[in-house]
Amino acid sequence: MAYEARYVFSLNPGADLAAVVEAMTQGAALWRKHGAGEPRLWAITAGELGNYVLSVPFDSAAAFAKVVDPLSADPDFLAWQASNAKAGHIKWVRSNHAREVGLGG
Repeated sequence: MAYEARYVFSLNPGADLAAVVEAMTQGAALWRKHGAGEPRLWAITAGELGNYVLSVPFDSAAAFAKVVDPLSADPDFLAWQASNAKAGHIKWVRSNHAREVGLGG
């Protein structure tokens, strides 16, 4: 059953959108380095306008666990997180993990 990690954030006033996109591109590369599928960056266009979502798909929760544990210990990932915090361009809103529910048929 499919599984997806979603990280929702908003831009702080005065943020450099190009720098944020570059940071998310670097973050996506780190996810892929550890075996994740293709991360995607979404701009929310209805509802919570102004938010962005980095989504990372997996085949299962077990596949997520195999990626997130080594990713979380990777010095490059820790440095990436610290760099984002220091840059101050984004504010975390929430994280969600979603498990697909089969609809039958």
